[in-house]
Amino acid sequence: MISHDPVKPSRMTLVFIYTCPFCQNEVMIPAPLEPSNVRCGSCRNVFPIVPVDGPTVQYIHTMLLNGRAAAVTD
Repeated sequence: MISHDPVKPSRMTLVFIYTCPFCQNEVMIPAPLEPSNVRCGSCRNVFPIVPVDGPTVQYIHTMLLNGRAAAVTD
């Protein structure tokens, strides 16, 4: 059976954008909680990134009910 009812989000992730220091391309990383090195998809150079604050990410997830509260209910 095929449902034609819209589906609400079941969960979410926060994506942070880092600018590659070599080519200025935007590199999107889902909520990096640990310091790490990333590879630019454009120029393929590797560079270190600063992690984001875990409690802040958890707060946003909680406030949005892990994405469910962000859905438009109209």
